[in-house]
Amino acid sequence: MRAGTILLSFFLGFVLLHGVGCMPSTYQIQRAALVSPPAPPMWSGKTRPSGFAMGNSTVVWKNPPEKSELSDSGLYVASTQFDGTIHIDLGPTGTVSLWIPMSYGFKEASFAAADCLVSRPDRGVFTGGIGVGGSFPLSSMWYLGTSLETSLAFIPTHIEAHCVANCSPSDTDVDKIETDAIPVIRWSLTGGLDLGFMRIFAGIGLRNHPTNTQLDYDWSYIEEDIDAEVQFGPIYGTVGGGVEIDLGDVVSVLAQIYQPFPLYRDDLIYGPIAGITLDLHMGR
Repeated sequence: MRAGTILLSFFLGFVLLHGVGCMPSTYQIQRAALVSPPAPPMWSGKTRPSGFAMGNSTVVWKNPPEKSELSDSGLYVASTQFDGTIHIDLGPTGTVSLWIPMSYGFKEASFAAADCLVSRPDRGVFTGGIGVGGSFPLSSMWYLGTSLETSLAFIPTHIEAHCVANCSPSDTDVDKIETDAIPVIRWSLTGGLDLGFMRIFAGIGLRNHPTNTQLDYDWSYIEEDIDAEVQFGPIYGTVGGGVEIDLGDVVSVLAQIYQPFPLYRDDLIYGPIAGITLDLHMGR
């Protein structure tokens, strides 16, 4: 019995001493992710023959985005975003199209939507996926269009971490770039007036807005435990409208202005944004 008690005491003492000597380091972590603005699809709500649309959904900003007082995110927002969509007719009527949407937000001149951010990531944010769009006549001139897209956004994050407690000589500062693939779902409903050579339209949309946490603390033994932690984010709505003009049988140009707004959980606050796109398509 006495030998067993001594052995148990020795074991418990060893575990206690070993645990005290191996307390995990405490890191202060700062993150800055580059995201795209919550732009709606650049379309008039009227499907076009098979072709390719390309443009810039962020040509003009009234105000740069700002972080809400209730938000803890640390985001840069791409101030220049190029968009492209391959659209393919899914039937002879041309009322339903398969979409392959893509966008790229540049890191250069991106807006810092929070104070005291670490430097922006060294790469842009790419989004790509698949969707469908359809338009349906309400009369000889009026029509209604809707679209649904599912995509992946490859969001880069700059992470800096510094040991602030229980530090040891082997602890090193963390300074790295990570890219997370985050689902992005976008829906739109658009109504318009078709004048033949021109379409005047207005619509609403929904889209999630990926986000993160700017400042955090973590207890970690190894650098790999410290990551970007980009999240799906809150849902934003958009309202807007514009005009599309045919420049010929196979070319049209579209200008659109839209206002993003959070439906819940205020994160970033946006002003109106204007974009422009060119559509190259085949004849019916």
